[in-house]
Amino acid sequence: MYSTSKSRALSVLVGDDDGAVRECVTEVLVALEFEVFAANSGGSALQILVNEAIDFSILDVEMPDMTGLQVIERYASGPWIAAADSPPERVAPRHMPTIFMSGNPALEVRSACESLGNSFLDKPFAAQDMRAAVDRILEELAL
Repeated sequence: MYSTSKSRALSVLVGDDDGAVRECVTEVLVALEFEVFAANSGGSALQILVNEAIDFSILDVEMPDMTGLQVIERYASGPWIAAADSPPERVAPRHMPTIFMSGNPALEVRSACESLGNSFLDKPFAAQDMRAAVDRILEELAL
């Protein structure tokens, strides 16, 4: 089980408008004993980030109403911090470790994602590629 020093399961936001991708990513993360929050649009992903104590996110680049990039940009500039047992507060901006995923092969999409996130996964990707990206995030978080 991946957990914080306070012994709670690490929480992950999975945002993708493709239900099959969202379910597959969620299954892998649940099997690794992460607490998973799922969103099918950019707007719902941002709401989860604002209202839940999320440790890192895995976001599709192209989602309805807001891209994954816009979700992270808005979250970072909010500025919002959500505590597990209280409503969100306005405090200093926060960095959200993020793995972006996309089926768009354009180099500029990848570059934009890498400038805001920690990793980029080309769709389709194998479960071991996602696990390697998650491990890199965990190393950064030093959990």
